[in-house]
Amino acid sequence: MKISIHREIVPLSEVPRTDESASDGRQTVLIVDDEPLVAKTLALILSGAGFAATAVHNAREALVLAQRRRPAFLLTDVHMPGMTGVELALTFTTEFPECKILLFSGRATAEDMMPAVKAGVEFPMLAKPVHPTEIIEYVSRSLRHRTRRAETAPLQNEAYAVSAQAL
Repeated sequence: MKISIHREIVPLSEVPRTDESASDGRQTVLIVDDEPLVAKTLALILSGAGFAATAVHNAREALVLAQRRRPAFLLTDVHMPGMTGVELALTFTTEFPECKILLFSGRATAEDMMPAVKAGVEFPMLAKPVHPTEIIEYVSRSLRHRTRRAETAPLQNEAYAVSAQAL
């Protein structure tokens, strides 16, 4: 009797990941902006600061990537075609409640934030242009706080107030 074994070789990069860190131990930051130059620049800045930063250009790409490799942090522009950054952030609060979220925008209004307000969720926001050190400090502080809290208590999703100067 001849036994046939079917094997499929799958590249390691295509194996779904469920943790929040890259294979080298760095925490994953997902940057979403429909302006490729902005997204890539922020990814380079955060990579240089020691994070595993990945840039995508729309909410759909962000959701697909997040399913494969859950980010520890989501940095998203508010104004994007299709699903807005606010809608993406709301989806993340449901799908990836452990993920920290920061919105940024050059022209966000109170109306843009209405979906979050109606859902009873507040997100932090930085106004564009954002100085690189401000983003690095915010991401670092948020993830450090999350790590310390995880060591002492169960993880809970926190709400942050939207910066008044961003509106």
